[in-house]
Amino acid sequence: MMTTPERGEVVAVTTVDSEPPLLVTHVESDAVRGVLLADLADETIQRLTDTAGDRDQRRQLVDAVQHADLMTFRVPFADLRHRGQPGIQGCHLPQGGRE
Repeated sequence: MMTTPERGEVVAVTTVDSEPPLLVTHVESDAVRGVLLADLADETIQRLTDTAGDRDQRRQLVDAVQHADLMTFRVPFADLRHRGQPGIQGCHLPQGGRE
């Protein structure tokens, strides 16, 4: 079973053949909500790359993405997989576990 993704993490949606990457904007008890990376501007994608390993900056970027008029998707945990390691790539878990 997949560990709970965190806000700001990029995960893969496994129910679609291409496993499109999804930026997690909300975490619910059994699912996440997020936006597809394919719907983001090139500048935003670059900022995602630049914020790898920086949880605070990544979450500020997620806040900005949420203000954009983008389609969001709700995906159950069972239909996701981590891309590489769980969590925001390069970040250690927050003190006390997940936020």
